Amino acid sequence: MAFTRDHFLQQPLAEAAFRRHPVQPQMASNDAAFLKSSMTEGVVAGDMDFQESVVFHAVRGPDAQPHLSPQARALPVLQQYGRIAITLGDVGVMSPINEENLSETERLGLDAFRLRSEQSYRKAKANRPANALTWGGDGPRAPLDKGDLERSFDPPPGAPAAYRLVGRVAAGLVIVSGPGALAFTQAERTKIVAEVQNAHAWLSSQSPAKDVTFVPIINQVDVTAADNPQGGGYESQEQFWRDEALSQLGHDAGTAGIAQFLQSMRQSVAADYYYCAFFTKYTTFHFAYAHPESAYLVLNYYNDSWGPDNIDRVFAHESCHIFGAPDEYALARCECGGSWGVFGRPNINCESCAPSGGEPCLMKANTWSMCAMTPYHVGYNGLPAV
Repeated sequence: MAFTRDHFLQQPLAEAAFRRHPVQPQMASNDAAFLKSSMTEGVVAGDMDFQESVVFHAVRGPDAQPHLSPQARALPVLQQYGRIAITLGDVGVMSPINEENLSETERLGLDAFRLRSEQSYRKAKANRPANALTWGGDGPRAPLDKGDLERSFDPPPGAPAAYRLVGRVAAGLVIVSGPGALAFTQAERTKIVAEVQNAHAWLSSQSPAKDVTFVPIINQVDVTAADNPQGGGYESQEQFWRDEALSQLGHDAGTAGIAQFLQSMRQSVAADYYYCAFFTKYTTFHFAYAHPESAYLVLNYYNDSWGPDNIDRVFAHESCHIFGAPDEYALARCECGGSWGVFGRPNINCESCAPSGGEPCLMKANTWSMCAMTPYHVGYNGLPAV
């Protein structure tokens, strides 16, 4: 069953622990006019090939009822930022949003949507660097699954036995600012959320059942640790800023603290599944990588030679690792066999052994495409039996 707005109204609101930078509006406008003008443009946000709408639910008590048309109530909810819902499709004319009463989470989600809808952002996506190049080919370096690249997927400790991309998916974003040049500006924080929002919109839209709703939980944390550019490994370069950030969020150090954060996040928004991502300017051992066994990602803001305009696809690629999808590019030493994801499907689109190198797929290259097996690997609902 698709998540409609009626379902959305029955769920707890997602309140961010956004620390502690005031979020200023990037655009002053009547939201009804803004949405109406966006809808008439055809491509609403980023480089998606479908329309999206923003709906504000003025829920102030258990008996409050929003003024939504039957059309609006029937559309799937792709993402939820507090009372702000981003939906698949055109809701028509809506009442204006009173922006003075938005929470920080709601404001950042709305500003990110507006950024994605700007012509300059959409033009950057249309001309993104290294478009369609294979991860790890002749272009920039590849993002990584930090775990054993040949192993089958194991869900993180405490997770449901069938870890898959369905239902309400809590997505913790921890934006870690350091001193001096390691700090994020407000524009960069909005950029990060917009890139994640673009990725989540695409991943939600790919589900045949249209039943995936991402619920971002945003944390902005300032730490004092110095950079460690020499490093020596993933953990040695990650732990000093990551653990200080976890401490500020009230959790233990290391993977134990990450597990605490994930469980707290899951409970706060009644999520079916969950993961988190740390964004930083600190030097990392690799610019983007996944810890599937612990359900978290690490991404450097500069995104190596792919650049910030490709954060969305790198983030989406790494998110698919969390839900069971293997790499399909040759440098990852992929093989066409194996048993991946909740459905246990082989990796038949592996570049090393698939006919003609396989078909276009996000797990192989910088593209908004999925091969025939990746939807099974991430565990979408509504797939045909194979």
